[in-house]
Amino acid sequence: MGIAKQKHLRRMKRPLAQTVLHLVILILLICLLYPLVMSVFIALKNQEAYRSDPWVPTLPLWFSNFRTAFTLVGKYMRNTLLVAGISIPLLLAVASVSAFVFARMKFPGREFLYYAVIALMMVPGVLTLIPQYMLYNQMGLLDTYAVLIVPIVLGGSVGGIFLLRSFFSGIPESLFEAASLDGCTVLQSYRYICLPLSKAILGTLAIQQIVGIWNDIVWPSITISDPDMWTISAGLYRQFVNTYNNNTPVQFAGYMLASAPLILLFIFANKYYIEGLTSAGIKL
Repeated sequence: MGIAKQKHLRRMKRPLAQTVLHLVILILLICLLYPLVMSVFIALKNQEAYRSDPWVPTLPLWFSNFRTAFTLVGKYMRNTLLVAGISIPLLLAVASVSAFVFARMKFPGREFLYYAVIALMMVPGVLTLIPQYMLYNQMGLLDTYAVLIVPIVLGGSVGGIFLLRSFFSGIPESLFEAASLDGCTVLQSYRYICLPLSKAILGTLAIQQIVGIWNDIVWPSITISDPDMWTISAGLYRQFVNTYNNNTPVQFAGYMLASAPLILLFIFANKYYIEGLTSAGIKL
């Protein structure tokens, strides 16, 4: 009887522990999602409704706030998409070719050069902020899209080389030997073996860089003085908030518009992002 009673007590404790765990997860989920829901509520109010009752939705819903906010936010989003559309393909090309060279080609000083490149990942970005600004100023690239694109291509390639080199090194050598027997050159091995097998991890790298470009506020703010050329984060911080400082719902509508592309990117590319991270983790 004693053993049976102990088993019965353990069976009773297990559902109780699971219930408590589910309640904790539910509370954390509410704390995580409530600010986002509140942002939607506020974005659909007018200023008077926001001042009187900011915590709950009110009628009518002011969808015109989004149209008003888009007059500025749309310009910043186009600038960001332009920078990302040019820099991301260049970054992937530079990182993948460099990683292929370090992974599959043997030459004197290969490991030294590789670790010299990887060492750049250990340098905090804030330490190179002023030297980079001075360099691009001397090159006459300030207030041009080039000052936004070039650092992304060069700086983002460092992490990409580290990620892709480990991935390329894990590809079976037999594939390259078979390709060599079929008459493939080194460039053709890169094109027809490495690139098709690394689509997921290339997509992961691209998504990471897009998020970084979207959230970057410091570099565009100090290198671009023309408001018409600011990217989304810099534009929201430096002009949009000041323009609508007396209209909080329009501000929140702008924040929601600025967040929408990243949310859509996560929804549609989540599968490939996780697949790329998983494959990179296995190779590493």
